[in-house]
Amino acid sequence: MPDPASHHPDMFTIKGNTLPRLWWLSPWSTARTLSSIVAALKTQNDRLDLALRNAEASRLHWVAKAERAHAVALHNERVILDMEKRARG
Repeated sequence: MPDPASHHPDMFTIKGNTLPRLWWLSPWSTARTLSSIVAALKTQNDRLDLALRNAEASRLHWVAKAERAHAVALHNERVILDMEKRARG
């Protein structure tokens, strides 16, 4: 049976979603834990932001490439029509 605590190294996990019951007895420990959670969230946010920027750049690249291909196809069609007109007349 797989270990439920194991996960992919790039997977983002934060354990625990509430403060310990008597957190005020060790506030520095709680502050350190919260600080590490904030740092992990910031890192995850930066990674996701970079992924979104890369996806947008990739999408824009393929849209521009499709527009260029369409323009070339229209140009080639005009050239062929001109050649056919010259051949007829």
